[in-house]
This record gives sequence, structure tokens and C-alpha cells, in this order.
Amino acid sequence: MKSETNKNTRDWGIIQKKDSSGKAVWYARITRIGGNGKKKQYTAKAESKSHARRLRDELAANYKDNGESSIDGSKMTFREFAEDYKERKLIPAKYHQNRKIAGLRSRRTAVNFLNNLLLHFGNKRIKTITPAEIEKFKQKRLNEPVKTRKKNDKGNLEATERPRAIAGVNRELALLRTMLNDAVYNGLLNRSPFLNAKGLVSLADEVKRERVLTFEEENRLLEACNEFITLEYERNGKKIRAKAKSNREHLKPLLIAALDTAMRSGELLKLRWHDVDFITRTINILAFNTKTAKARSVGMTQRVYDALTRIWEQSPKDLDELVFGIKNTVKRSFASACRDAGIEGFHFHDCRHTAITRLIQAGLTPMEVMKISGHTQMNTFARYVNPDTNAVQRIAERLSAFNTEAMNEVSLSNELPN
Repeated sequence: MKSETNKNTRDWGIIQKKDSSGKAVWYARITRIGGNGKKKQYTAKAESKSHARRLRDELAANYKDNGESSIDGSKMTFREFAEDYKERKLIPAKYHQNRKIAGLRSRRTAVNFLNNLLLHFGNKRIKTITPAEIEKFKQKRLNEPVKTRKKNDKGNLEATERPRAIAGVNRELALLRTMLNDAVYNGLLNRSPFLNAKGLVSLADEVKRERVLTFEEENRLLEACNEFITLEYERNGKKIRAKAKSNREHLKPLLIAALDTAMRSGELLKLRWHDVDFITRTINILAFNTKTAKARSVGMTQRVYDALTRIWEQSPKDLDELVFGIKNTVKRSFASACRDAGIEGFHFHDCRHTAITRLIQAGLTPMEVMKISGHTQMNTFARYVNPDTNAVQRIAERLSAFNTEAMNEVSLSNELPN
């Protein structure tokens, strides 16, 4: 009788069923009272009877330590979790008293990242996502080229491919890490597979943009944004020069402001006239419009002041209106201006990069420039500071002068009598 009692105690929650083929299958099962006051069963398929015992004990311990959500998480697929996460987190930005309290400003980008994650992890259970599986996804994404369409010499669009950037894959992995940390926080996972995995998201491997506009390139770019531009083309073997309306005059003051204030494109396009003070010659950037949610002020150079004054005089003089009057993007006009100016590999955000580099070269301290640019982290700010050839030569000359002076002092001290 004693052995029978021990057997029953040992095998509680162990179930044997037959599948469609008649093969015996073992299951572990525990029964608990759920949050709604009703009994709820939790089961897990096992490979053997002994395995079923271990699973039963794991289910019981997991429920005791983390509650019913941890049991539900063991069955939840990444797709199911992603749907819940998207509804809670990937929502349009919500504001209270000009402060973002929930959601994302760049929601569309995050949703695109999530869609790429779903293609690989969608049907997998979140509990079975391992560092090895994440590494597999990373290598797969890096091996997939980016397909784009580009105009050829004849002006026709043609399909092209380019290697996928490590930075883009890192952003997808960063979203996955955030999601799995959220699953841990809500009790659906015991620990994140990213916890002890090194190198899955490696920022050091990213190719940092270091494109800085030269003053000669700047002149060509601004000329390409004049009201009228000079076109050169051949007809019947003869070179012809003609003037044409550019339709890019709206771009010139925007570029001047970007190059002299280090403001982000979003900050510039959201700028309104009540943020511009012509008396103190300052531009006030509201916290609501900044990436870091911190307000700041930047001064106007003479050419920024002149450009904004011309726009103001031609405007309806409504303080609530946008300064540059651009409600979409300038991607197309900026790309065509760069093309006509013969400038390659330059993005609009590189104007900010150029401005910060010039501020440093002008002699401002890093802390002063960070106040102007709105950076809060030194390591992020340092990515924008790139010495050009002249700066590198000046550094070498200063070091050479320092070394010469030090060696002269050593020689002089050796020649003095003891």
C-alpha cells in the first residue's frame, strides 16, 4: 500500500494519451486557480514519462515564481506577442503638456523593422528564441542586398542592388532586444536571450558617416538652388549654355540654416515664426520638436539672419506659420540639387555633421557645441566631429612644436653646470 501511495504521489499530473497513429504520447499537467477564480489547466508535451515528471515540476515552479503569465508565455508565438506589443508600444506619439508620454514619432520605421522580424521569428515560440537563432537571423539579413531603383544616364528608372548596412540590421536587432526585455518584464519570459550574448548588436562594426561638405562644394550646392540655374548640354555636337528656372529657391535658405545652426531637418521643418527672434538674433527650438525632448537656443549667423529676414518680408507675417513653408520633405529637390552641383555621397543630415565640425574648428569647446547641437551624450556627439586635412596638419604641427620645445628644455638642462 505504501509503494502504491508513493507511485501515485510521484506521478501526479502525468498523462498518457494516444495520437492519431495510435502511438502513446506523454504530457505534463498542472491545475491552478486563475485570476478570474476559475480552474485552469496548463499542459506540456513530453518525450517520455520521466521527461513529463520534469516538465510538471518546472510548470509548478514557474507558476509559483512568476504566475500564470509565465506559463502562457511558454506557448506564445512571437507573432502573438508582436501583435500585443505593437498595440501597446508601436503607436503614434502621444503628448501631454508638450511632452511625449507614449508612442513613437517614427512609428513607420519601427513597424517596418517588426515586419522583418516577423518573417523570421513569426511562428517560433518566444521561449525557444536562442542567441544562436538570433545570430542566424543577423547573418541572413546581412546577406540580403537592398533593392532600390535609380535613374540611369537616360533618366529612366532601373533596378539596382547595394549591400545591406550593418546599422540597419542593428536597429532591427535592437527592437527585438527591447521586445524580449518587455516579455521578461511582463513575466512571459524568465530571461532574455540577449542577456549573455555578446556581439549580437555591435555598434563598433557600423560604418559611421563622416561626410563633411567643403566650402567649394557648398558654393556649388547653393548655386544649384538659385532661382535660375545655368544648364549645359550638347545639341548637334555643339555645347549650349542656357538659363532655366530651378524651382529650388525654397531649398537655399533651409540649407544655409542647416549649415550654420547644426539643427536637425525635423527641427528646421517644424520651425515657426514665433520661435525666431530677430532682435536677439536667436532661434528657439521647442522641446516638443527636438529629438531629446529638451529645448535649446541657437544664434543666427549674418547669412542666416539675412535669409530669414527675406523670407519673413515675403510671408503673410503670421507668427504661427512654418518658417520654411515645407510640409513634406525636401528629399527630391535636395537630391537633384546635389546631382546638378556634382556632389556625391552627401545627405541632408550631413549638413548637421558639417556644421558641428566647423564649430569645433572655429575654436568652440565640445561642451559649447553640444549646447548648440542639442547632444546629451558625448559618445554620440563625438561621431560628428571629424578633422579635415587642414585640421590634421595643424594637430601634427602643434605636436611637433611641443616636442621640439620639450627637447630643447631637456638639452638646456643637460648643458647647465651641476
